[in-house]
Amino acid sequence: METKNCQICGNNDWMPLPDPNKNQSVTTASRVLREPLGKSQCNHCGFVQRTRIEFLGLTDYYEQDYATYYDRPGTDLFHKKRYAAIIDWMTSYLDPKSKFPKQIDIGCGQGWAMERMREIYPDAVLEGVEPSHYNVRVAVEKGFTIHEGKIEEANLQAGSYDLVFSNNVIQHVNDARDFLQQLKKLVSEDGVIAITCPDGSRPNIEILWGDQNFSFLPENLIGLAKQIGFNTVFWACSGDSPSLPPAQLLILTNNKLYDQLSFNPQDAHVDLTDIYRKRHEYLSSFEHISKHLLANIPEGSRVINFGASYWTSVLAAYCPEYWDKVAFCLVDTDAGNSMFMGKQVLEMQAVTPDNTDTIVIGTGPGWQQQLKDKLSDTWHNVVLWDDLLRY
Repeated sequence: METKNCQICGNNDWMPLPDPNKNQSVTTASRVLREPLGKSQCNHCGFVQRTRIEFLGLTDYYEQDYATYYDRPGTDLFHKKRYAAIIDWMTSYLDPKSKFPKQIDIGCGQGWAMERMREIYPDAVLEGVEPSHYNVRVAVEKGFTIHEGKIEEANLQAGSYDLVFSNNVIQHVNDARDFLQQLKKLVSEDGVIAITCPDGSRPNIEILWGDQNFSFLPENLIGLAKQIGFNTVFWACSGDSPSLPPAQLLILTNNKLYDQLSFNPQDAHVDLTDIYRKRHEYLSSFEHISKHLLANIPEGSRVINFGASYWTSVLAAYCPEYWDKVAFCLVDTDAGNSMFMGKQVLEMQAVTPDNTDTIVIGTGPGWQQQLKDKLSDTWHNVVLWDDLLRY
């Protein structure tokens, strides 16, 4: 029974969303949870919350288990590029004359965003907050000062940071309003808070993760920010990219330099009936994807999954009958001696194609047709599933 109140509007009127798999879900660290996704949409404000399952943040998941995904070869380079793109987007809205002499990254991971910020603001003092023991160690090795723990545990000096930024963290926390209040405590009188997170108005991979407790519509994020009080509450959304999920940016400040920032509230409006339908269809798609993959694997075929990343972990968790048939994962980068979700990871040059092989594209839908064109020169049976995710 759903008893949790909506963290945006306080109501307890939930519209259940489908579980992609009734027995399990998966986290962004590729950990399979033996429990369904358990998410619902608020009937009043459209906010999505994990209502039927406890939040992983109430366990030691972030301290102990969150970094396992990043052990794989090539992920550091991937995330460095990914977070550099996020930071370039974020800083494009910041005052170019501001040097932000003291900055802090909340939920800094292994320091990918901080590496880019160090290039943009070479004279700034950069600090981070991160709960994962493993991530802290890696970030410290890169030369950063990291406060280990969650923000409420970090014992940081109030009002001492000119820029407080946080990328893809707010959807993971236990209490979104308290998280924003904690950021507000840290920022100086004329300082700036900059937050990015997935855009919940466009169904995408972010809603599939069991460790992401919330999916924010733009109006949810803006409304929550306005509740904690800033003169400037600026919102922007990113464009569509096959390599990055749709994102939204929030800038909060009392600095008059940002008075010129404005946005059209209509740009942030989402029809709640329409978004519920889209989310329902998106989450229901994996039953069809599973059937499609199984139907396109000939009897006796060796099954190879191309990819060993986010989307592969989604297939592994939500299409387990398909995953049971996979012999190994194939990548076009250095694989080292690695495993991914119980499957060996091999490099393309180490595998000799056979006409009876089936290779399934286990990457994001936006890349699948391009990869099929590339792989079809060598592999006889290449299977896509991008047309089964409608959004």
